[in-house]
Amino acid sequence: MIELQTSPVFLANLQAYENPKYKIIVNQGGTRSGKSYSIMQLLIKIGYYENKEISVVSKTLPHIKRGSLRDFKKIVYDIGIYDDKKFNKSELIYKFNPNSFIEFFSADDGSKLRGPGRDDLFINEANLLSKDEWKQLIFRTRGKAIIDYNPVDEFHWIYDDILTRPDCKFIQSCYLDNYDYLPPEQIREIEMLRDEDNNYWKIFGLGERATSTNLIYPNFRIQDFVHEGETIYGLDFGYQHPTALTKVSLSNNTLYLEQKLYEGTINSELIKQLEFLISNRFDYIYADSSDPARIEEIKNAGFNIHPADKGPNSVKSGIDYIKRFNIVIHTESVDLQKEMKSYKWKEDKSGNILDEPLKFHDDLMDSFRYAVFSHRNYLGNIPSFPNIHINPNNRQFDKYHQY
Repeated sequence: MIELQTSPVFLANLQAYENPKYKIIVNQGGTRSGKSYSIMQLLIKIGYYENKEISVVSKTLPHIKRGSLRDFKKIVYDIGIYDDKKFNKSELIYKFNPNSFIEFFSADDGSKLRGPGRDDLFINEANLLSKDEWKQLIFRTRGKAIIDYNPVDEFHWIYDDILTRPDCKFIQSCYLDNYDYLPPEQIREIEMLRDEDNNYWKIFGLGERATSTNLIYPNFRIQDFVHEGETIYGLDFGYQHPTALTKVSLSNNTLYLEQKLYEGTINSELIKQLEFLISNRFDYIYADSSDPARIEEIKNAGFNIHPADKGPNSVKSGIDYIKRFNIVIHTESVDLQKEMKSYKWKEDKSGNILDEPLKFHDDLMDSFRYAVFSHRNYLGNIPSFPNIHINPNNRQFDKYHQY
């Protein structure tokens, strides 16, 4: 027997799974509601006791490794059933027995998306997938399909094509459903939204669907691209929040943004990650200037890092400057897409819009603003990224001469 410490969200999903009426189980919830963790507990229970082929899918592979796969490992370790011999690390498949397994793959892997079917399916943060990706997955699912998401989109195919189905069970959850398992500081941060922004409180606090908001960057495209021209980076240090690194290039009045790092890390680990992520040590990095010691340590490791411009009015001025450009986000940068969809201006209690962004889920937003606005100021108020060459004799960065 395996023992699980479960929340009401687990029990709601278990009841829906056991009800033959439902083919699809939709989990719409606020931040820290425990929906993804509870669903993973349910899938482990099913895989352990029944002979099931289970697929867990997210938009990208890094996203699934940071999310569902990490939850899976924690759960099976905690309940004492993990066997390293049963886990194929290259294929990301764990076999409970010869006839029962759980596999993890990304929706951007066409061979897996259109490959063999499965009994049960779980799509983590399904609002990041396209309607066609959903159809390819559900067509190949013999049993139940479970999805979860934060309701940050005002309009989405999930609302139109899934929630309207008679064989769909809708489960809405919020942090209160997971209250006993949350640290006090996370609860305080969520509940602060009640006084800061009513729409954010509805979405991230209560798990209710988004309504029209005062988005800061309402227009952006999502597509694959290869960076061309000069590349710069923005770095926002994480403490209780993730450390965020964004790669930026500019071409034809368009900013191309790619999320490179989005996880908690100490500086020694961060330097190792930068060595892997940034191939050219001379590329400019603009980092959160509130931590000069971390910047100095990274500079001593050989990176061309500078403190970001965080002077008076730099946030509003930086946003205004960025809004001169078209914005394209790489398809694999899912956390960047999520932040962009919910990054908005503050409102006072009377509904008046303030010239200040709401500080919530904005780590990547800060990072790319650091890069674009600080680089513009560093090089002299010009709306482009000029090529900067290095003097090989003294390895100093010269913004006036070409070598």
